[in-house]
Amino acid sequence: MRAFHLALPFLVLAACSDDRALNDVIPVADRLREPARAAPFEYGRPGWIQGSPARAAGAASEIEAFADAAENDPLWTHPRDPVLLPRLQIARREFREALGVSPRVPSAIAARAFAGATAALNRGDEPGAVAALAPVGGAATLARLSSLPRLPRVEEAAHAVANEVNGRGRNR
Repeated sequence: MRAFHLALPFLVLAACSDDRALNDVIPVADRLREPARAAPFEYGRPGWIQGSPARAAGAASEIEAFADAAENDPLWTHPRDPVLLPRLQIARREFREALGVSPRVPSAIAARAFAGATAALNRGDEPGAVAALAPVGGAATLARLSSLPRLPRVEEAAHAVANEVNGRGRNR
């Protein structure tokens, strides 16, 4: 009975909503929603991440997180777009190949390494970035982040995740 009392406010909110998802009323569920919406503007354009290791590391971190979510997160494992998961897996592989990162590195570790490198680079801390990138190649990976080629599958994936979260009937 106590569980019912705890759930009652949420049930009332859901019943009173005007055809919006509960996440729109109480935004607690999807940590990737805002990054997905921003992805096309941050790294979905040709040449946007080239020459900027901080932006490239941020994009790599997000692609890792999106691919992992599409494989494991219940909010992402049933997309509207049936090719979202393979598109993200291909983008992750394209990024990893360009950076020389082993496919055996777990996504969570790679995402954390790239996010740490982004934070360090934004602070101007290159040694900190190298240390953060240690699980995915360290200084060699940082050098590759500085000289990435165009990554068309990554650009496509950026648009695909934005379409997924912005699509009608799929408010997360």
